[in-house]
Amino acid sequence: MNYTVIPKSIVNFQTGNSKPVDIYVWATIKCCSNHKTNISHVTEEKLSLLTGLDERTIRRVIKRLKDAGCLTVQTIVKEDADRGFIRRNSYYIKPTSKDYFFLDNSFFKKNYPAKIAGFLLLLKSVCLNNTDTVQWSNSQIAKAVGLSRNTVTALLNECRQLGLIKTIEKGYELTAGCFINHSIRKTDAGIYKEICDFCKVKGVAVPKRNKSALSVLLTKYNAIDVPNTEPISLTYQLDKRCKTLPEKVSLPYFIKALDMQEQYREILELENEKFTGFDFI
Repeated sequence: MNYTVIPKSIVNFQTGNSKPVDIYVWATIKCCSNHKTNISHVTEEKLSLLTGLDERTIRRVIKRLKDAGCLTVQTIVKEDADRGFIRRNSYYIKPTSKDYFFLDNSFFKKNYPAKIAGFLLLLKSVCLNNTDTVQWSNSQIAKAVGLSRNTVTALLNECRQLGLIKTIEKGYELTAGCFINHSIRKTDAGIYKEICDFCKVKGVAVPKRNKSALSVLLTKYNAIDVPNTEPISLTYQLDKRCKTLPEKVSLPYFIKALDMQEQYREILELENEKFTGFDFI
């Protein structure tokens, strides 16, 4: 794949004052992972080359990420004919199925300073959905990403000087050009087709269209061109949660299976209010 899925929950990483650097190393490991297994065998030498950080710093970052529960590390010792016994790490990053954005992998070839690259990812995590716009003050951004106001102000200034963001009214706009925002279904047709295809594979009749249910599903499973092996895909979640199907299914059945009943109830309540909100004389 030519993109990496980055969860917005990176803002919650508790790795200390080096958080932006740690996040960039974490994202680089994720970029180098097998998208089916979510396991990476990238070497510290390669990580150093990709991030511009020396190997000693890479090892410190990995320890912080491991201690904070941001990834799982398995270390094995191998014998090398020229170098003797060497340590090799394998990394596992838990996949995400909600609240994420797509990062073009060209981002990792831009040679941005690690702290700037990581900070850009933090900024993207607090942008308005499917935009590159942050409509917050420096203090609000600092609180949202878990950094001090002084640190955020300094990083914002550096990003602005590098041409990676620009100031707009009530906030900032990211101009790095590495974030993919256009991969959104314009209608619910793609969602409905995916569910119908799933039902056909399972040998059951396709459900009737339900505009309310489709609108709820569209809020979460809206990305296109995502492989069915990705946890963020609708088909992946259906395969995982619906091993067998009853002879007759409805779209609300899938809403329940995907644990989206609360959102569905809210939609139905709003629609009911619209209907009953008129006084007939």
